[in-house]
Amino acid sequence: MKHQTSKAGIARFRAAIARWTAWAPQVSGAGIKQLLLIATVAFLAACGGKSKDTAPPVTPPVTPSPEPYPGQLLALTNDATKELVLYDPAVIDWNTDAARKWRWTPTTTLDFSAAEIKTWGGGTDFKLRRTKDTTVAALCDNSMAALIAYPTGKRIWSQVIPGNVHSAELLPNGNIALAASDGNWVRVYAASQGADNNTYAEFPLSQAHAVLWDPGINGLWVIGQDVGTKAHILTALQVSGTDASPTLTEMTQYRATLPTAWGHEVSAYYGNTNLLWITTNGGEYIFNKTSKTFSNAPTNNLTFVKGIGNQPSGQIVLVRPDANRNPRPKVSCSLNDWSTSTVDFYTAGGQWQGSRVVNGACFYKVKVVYDNYQ
Repeated sequence: MKHQTSKAGIARFRAAIARWTAWAPQVSGAGIKQLLLIATVAFLAACGGKSKDTAPPVTPPVTPSPEPYPGQLLALTNDATKELVLYDPAVIDWNTDAARKWRWTPTTTLDFSAAEIKTWGGGTDFKLRRTKDTTVAALCDNSMAALIAYPTGKRIWSQVIPGNVHSAELLPNGNIALAASDGNWVRVYAASQGADNNTYAEFPLSQAHAVLWDPGINGLWVIGQDVGTKAHILTALQVSGTDASPTLTEMTQYRATLPTAWGHEVSAYYGNTNLLWITTNGGEYIFNKTSKTFSNAPTNNLTFVKGIGNQPSGQIVLVRPDANRNPRPKVSCSLNDWSTSTVDFYTAGGQWQGSRVVNGACFYKVKVVYDNYQ
């Protein structure tokens, strides 16, 4: 730190100089030397004097108090408890039963097989959809996918499916679309044809991570890597054929190269059907369907965002791994390096509002529980 002379010290130095000036004509050369020595000592004392002027106190950053956030329920996949849980954002403390509005895991009572129960690890996706008079949830985990009745949780269709399944979507005809990152495919299973039907159409897509139906284009948005060129892309697929025997072809007019590598999430942007939320390992973006352009999301362009979406009010909700947060939160997931114990909330303009922290949780994905596709 640089030394600063105090105001009081300067005053003392000036007084010493004035005295020296008055005495100097009356003394000999030796006396002048003594006076110079006195003046020097006075100056050093002035410089060394402690200032009475103190710096303003440092005000610590203000951490906003938790607030209730009215809106749709939020679905969280929890690797620690191996449950899908629907939380109420209006409840401040998510460590209470009041916050947990619905919990699900496959059981024999819900008509799931022992193999499906064994492979279930907490989920990698959850989407709530309405078909006619029925509400159905499409969900998946690394080696399993299912359609269940909501809120009963009863099995409608399910399969044990290897391939590291990352995303699931219910199509309007009752079939289910899946994306598998290790399997390097997007599939549509003819789930409408029976609870155990195993017929599917397949589209090759390396590191396939997301599927989202879009009634506006009558197609399925997918994200991954071109198997030939290795380009990291967002594109759409046309689902044709019949309900019992579907086919998949790319709608190349919607293909766009991602701004950064390793696409992860595709979510509806509620309030504007021309936009989509997109995340990659390198950033988070808003995709314009008409111009096929990406713009940075307002939430500070965070990296490794695993799940993002917005409430109909515009509020943004997201999760990113504790391993990628700096500093790492005191309450964090110790089970793996791709999950978190924290869910963050932002205004529509990108200002951080607060978070919900669940002790011991390992949340991988968050979804706004809203039955609109777009």
